[in-house]
Order: sequence, then C-alpha cells, then structure tokens
Amino acid sequence: MAIDNSSYNAIMREYENIRANNRAAQVRRIEEVYEKIPKMRELNSSTGSLAVSRYKESLKSGEFSSTDLKKDIDSIKYKKEELLKEAGFSTDYMDIRYDCNDCKDTGYIDGRKCHCLQSKIRKLLYAQSNLEDIVGKENFDNFSFEYYDDKNLLPSQNITNAKYMEGVKKFCEAFTDKYFNPDRIKNEKKSLQQGESDRKSIVFSGSTGVGKTYLSNCIAKVLLDRYYSVIYLSAKELFETLVKVNIEKSEEQKYLLLAKEVYECDMLIIDDLGSELFNHFTTSEFFHIINRRINTERSTIISTNLSLDKMRDTYSERVTSRIRKNFIYIRLYGNDIRARL
Repeated sequence: MAIDNSSYNAIMREYENIRANNRAAQVRRIEEVYEKIPKMRELNSSTGSLAVSRYKESLKSGEFSSTDLKKDIDSIKYKKEELLKEAGFSTDYMDIRYDCNDCKDTGYIDGRKCHCLQSKIRKLLYAQSNLEDIVGKENFDNFSFEYYDDKNLLPSQNITNAKYMEGVKKFCEAFTDKYFNPDRIKNEKKSLQQGESDRKSIVFSGSTGVGKTYLSNCIAKVLLDRYYSVIYLSAKELFETLVKVNIEKSEEQKYLLLAKEVYECDMLIIDDLGSELFNHFTTSEFFHIINRRINTERSTIISTNLSLDKMRDTYSERVTSRIRKNFIYIRLYGNDIRARL
C-alpha cells in the first residue's frame, strides 16, 4: 500500500481538472487568433476538409497519394505559421499546452507512472506523515557521529558509543533496503532459513536525546521517498486520536482518517511511548494496534525511554510478548545530544 483509493482518485481528478483547464485555455487562445486573423478560421478547418476531399477522390480514381496530402497539409501549416508571426503570435500559440509535456497531463507514460504523478504521490505522503519538514534535516545523509563518545568503551558492548552507532546506522539502512526497496522485493524471492525471524518492526530504547527519534525519521524519509505511506505520532497524539474516535465518537474527518491510517499505513512511528497518560484504555488500544499490525504484516517503529521490563509493567505481559517476538530491539546509549547543540 502506498496511497489509498480515495487519495489516488483525488489525484486523478486533479489531472482531469488540469486537462480541462488547459483545453479551455487553448480555446480562448484560438478565439483570440480568429478575432485578430479572420482568415485563420478558414485555414484551420481546411486541413480536415482537405483530407476528406482527398479520400473522396481516391474512391473515384482508386488511388490515394499520402505524399500529396502531406504536401498540402504542410503548405496550410506554413501559411498559418506565417500569419501568426505577422500578427505577433508564436507559431504554437493555438496548440494545447500541458503542465507536463512528458505524459500530456495524464499521469502515465506507456502504462508507467510519470515523474509528475510520482511527485504528487510523494507530496501527499509527506503531508500525511506529519514529517514533511523535519526529515529534510533528520535523515541518513545528515547523520553525524560527532555527538557520540569515541574514547570510552560501552561496558556491555566493548566498543565505543560512536562505533556502536555506526553499526546501528548501517543496520537501519539495511533494514529499509530489505523490507522497503520495491525493486529488490520484486526481483528477489523471499527466502528465510528455518527458524529465522522475519521481523519488520523496531523498538528504539534509551534515555532522552540519544537519537531514537532521529533514527526513526531517517527510516521514514527513505520510505516516503520510495512512495510508502508513513504516519508519525507521539504516543500522546496517538492515544488522544483514539480517544476522540472510540470514546468521544468524534466525527471530525481528521481524526477518523488518522485512526484509519494508524492500522493501515505501511509504517507507523510511535514516538516517546510511555510519556502518555496510562490507563486501561491506552493499554488495551496499544495491544490492539501492535497485534493488528503484526497480523497484517505492517511495520511499526516505537521509540521509548522504557526498557522491555518496564514496558511489561506498564502495558502488560501480552503486549511485551508480542513485541519481543516480532520487533527488533535496539538499545541506544549516551547523554542527551540536544544539550550539546
């Protein structure tokens, strides 16, 4: 899934409007020329009349000369161009003009999406994601290791934090390439060794400001640029949306659509899990979200200050057991980077 049918149909209606507007603009330009050059109307209609005349002649004589017809048509075209130039118009002034010359404002070239349609889809996905501005700054290209300690060894890893983060970054890049590269997915058969886990979701765990959200945004940008749908929500925003829809029965379209996308988008990013107000509703809804997205093979990224044990104490064993089994757990270390900026 990249965009839903209603979004796609909205884009196609946009193309219909573009074509209609361009046809209307062409008609206005033609009428402008007719008013200034009355003879142009006669020349414009003579091309079609000439073709009909040649066809009728061929029925009588049994012969048809495409060469003669082309010469006559080229002669009329030359006269029209000369008249347009004399009147101060460009020679293509009466032609239809397209917003995209490559696909002629249809969105497709030989059955494949034109770059203009891809751009519209990408723009829509970015707008829906809530990440439109931030991923221009927070992405793999801009990822820097200078904020991570490159002298002291991490006790649990026996390497420096900077070196550890190099490995994390490489893993995240490989993760996006494995699960979210359309060409690779299309050309390679899925082959897992027996017992190998095919985990398409990630938990980034660690203290405040160690890069959890930044890495989530890095992955999000790659997915969005590859036309996958991504929804980013803080845990607080996520559960407030679900309260609006499920408890308050809000009919506001933005909440209804967002609640739908929570379950159906290609990648759901839940940021700062554990910062929201805990209650039976949030615990229950969190399980339903995780369980449904696992069952429908959709990916989720969770960033949290909570360890898995604390997550279990907060959201119950059945939630964390699903996460342990289906998510890749990545622990991040260090001090708050934002304090150094």
